[in-house]
Amino acid sequence: MTFASLPMILFILPVIVIAAALVPRQFRQDVLALGGLAAVCMTGGFPALTLLLVSVCGTWLLMRFQPQKTKEHHRRAEFRLYVSVFAQAVLVLLGRLMLTDLQLLPLLFCSLQATECLSEYANNRLSVPALHSYFCFQCDLTRLPAGTVRSYPEAEAAFHAQKFTAENVGQGASWFIRGLFQLVCLSLPMYTLQNTITAAAGSRTAADAVLLAVCFCFYLYFALKGTARMGQGIAKMLGIDLPDSFDDPLLADSLQDFRRRFLTPLHAWTERVLLNGHKSLDAAGYFSRMALLLCGVGFVLGRGAGGFLWGILFAGLLTAEHTRQPHLHNVPVQARRILTVLLLLLTSGLLCSSSIFDCFSFYRSLLGINGVFLSDTVWYLLRTNWLPLLLCLCGLIPVHQLHPPKGKIPQLLLGFCSAAAELFMLLAAYSELLSRYFRS
Repeated sequence: MTFASLPMILFILPVIVIAAALVPRQFRQDVLALGGLAAVCMTGGFPALTLLLVSVCGTWLLMRFQPQKTKEHHRRAEFRLYVSVFAQAVLVLLGRLMLTDLQLLPLLFCSLQATECLSEYANNRLSVPALHSYFCFQCDLTRLPAGTVRSYPEAEAAFHAQKFTAENVGQGASWFIRGLFQLVCLSLPMYTLQNTITAAAGSRTAADAVLLAVCFCFYLYFALKGTARMGQGIAKMLGIDLPDSFDDPLLADSLQDFRRRFLTPLHAWTERVLLNGHKSLDAAGYFSRMALLLCGVGFVLGRGAGGFLWGILFAGLLTAEHTRQPHLHNVPVQARRILTVLLLLLTSGLLCSSSIFDCFSFYRSLLGINGVFLSDTVWYLLRTNWLPLLLCLCGLIPVHQLHPPKGKIPQLLLGFCSAAAELFMLLAAYSELLSRYFRS
């Protein structure tokens, strides 16, 4: 079972949300934590659940017995901290061997939050929380799928500031429906299409390789964005405010700006943990820290060893941009945006390749050795899947940046159109889920 499956969407998530809304406020965290464990178990099975529990309990025990940095125990505390972070990396590595990319994301986000808690405790900025509170913090259903990597104090403050109102329920339901549509009707068709292109194209042309990279980017973007929006919608319905995970990455005018806009909670974690107090790092220090993070992200999101190469390459490009940033402002904004999109498409070939040989094959195809135009098989796939591709392109348009119309009647019409669009999204998502359920 996946997160985008009919039993999960139709039964498990509604039961958890209704139970969290009906129980007293002091037990809401417990319901959401148990719901997070249920979602991880249903999507990733017993291995995913075991690794998550080992990560949570192991981190709490390490904080419990790990010394804090003092004049007498500075080196010992630092050594224990590095060992603890290495243990989290080993858990993610084990998870990558047993789970798929989206099944591994909850463990990755949990490990990132655990790393921050271990670092904050070792530097005397966080006291050891109670096991129950830490368990609820790490296993929260609203943040595990959403990818909202938050510090422990931020998560506690957001939960205590919750406001359960009818307006929040309506706004949260709207976000959930939009996220469900993106996950089911945009991401899943792109996943099927890029797998079909990979299997069908024996001698891939340059246009085939470009379409493959585009489909993979659409699949990954709308899978992450849709799941994040669903988690944000669940939290909003319960009165908990979570930050947006995406800030129109297509409008990024540099790779640094793209890193900030794509999975913004991960960018905030990077600024807090990896680059905190190191704003003036030299090129080598900046590259080593970014490569450490991006190789892990590429290892999780990629299809094979190409993920490591993507992490090293992307870290190198970020480092070059970081050191030459003042010179980039002389280039027009639109030119920088086009160049950023082209670089992202080119580097995505490493992520969507299952081996080093496939990486060479992908970039060999881009050179046009096997031809330039679409092959007959891929052209047929493009003609039969034009609607999902068109919807994905429309989904990249930053509609929310448009100014809302003034006046009572235009606002009523806009509200009616939004409600009708969300009803269509809901029906389309459930129709797609039903068709996939009966075909399986």
